[in-house]
Amino acid sequence: MRFLVAPEFSAKLTALNPGDLQHVAVFVKTVGAAGNKARLLEASAFETSLLGESIYISKLGQTRIYFTFGSDTEGEYVLLLDTTTEQPRKLPGQLFATKDPRTNSAFNPTFNSSINPNFNSSLNPRFNSSINPAFNSSINPRFNSSINPRFNSSLNPRFNASINPRFNSSLNPRFNTSINPRMNPAFGGPYLYNAKLGQEGYIVRANDKVDLLFNLSGEHVGALVRANDKVQVQFNVDNEWEGYVVRANNDVALRYTMNGDWIGLVV
Repeated sequence: MRFLVAPEFSAKLTALNPGDLQHVAVFVKTVGAAGNKARLLEASAFETSLLGESIYISKLGQTRIYFTFGSDTEGEYVLLLDTTTEQPRKLPGQLFATKDPRTNSAFNPTFNSSINPNFNSSLNPRFNSSINPAFNSSINPRFNSSINPRFNSSLNPRFNASINPRFNSSLNPRFNTSINPRMNPAFGGPYLYNAKLGQEGYIVRANDKVDLLFNLSGEHVGALVRANDKVQVQFNVDNEWEGYVVRANNDVALRYTMNGDWIGLVV
């Protein structure tokens, strides 16, 4: 069976270690010996699963290979899209933020009651039903399919490559240093903070509807989908609803669980 290589795949090879390169070589050899799609998907050397409508991932050790199938006048082929490797990481340190709630009391709910839902009931979903998905179905992805990536493919990175950092390198901090706070100190945020003001990740804007969430190691961990001017709904990378974010002012938003528990900030 033939294989073709996407430019992104070729670029990644130079960053892989010898062990990962060997795994890629084994996969390419398996493609050549498979003969057809069914045999490749059943190859015992790899754990293969379907990511989206037509994109597959094969795993061997820490190596991950993303690919799809196509056909032309010469017959069926495999298109290699991307390859990654998973390595254990040390706990990353905190990153520079231009608006830091740990050093600027204006962004800290402990000192600024206007952004504290315990004192400002308009920001508290237990008192303000308009920001509570249990009472406002327009901000609840279980009832409003237009804000649910599982039903709206334009919001789903598995089906919309333009918002998928695996295929759109401009949205990937590992390729675009301007959105990588470890490479670009001027990035500055916005960051996700927990209730104790510990940094947990940062946000990259994908388009008017979707913001991508990355942890401090630069791994894509989810997305925020805009429900209205005040509320964004949070999903993990499996498009499972995890919570929501409520805008407090132009600089600060509050993070809540699905049940309305206040768990942190976005600044």
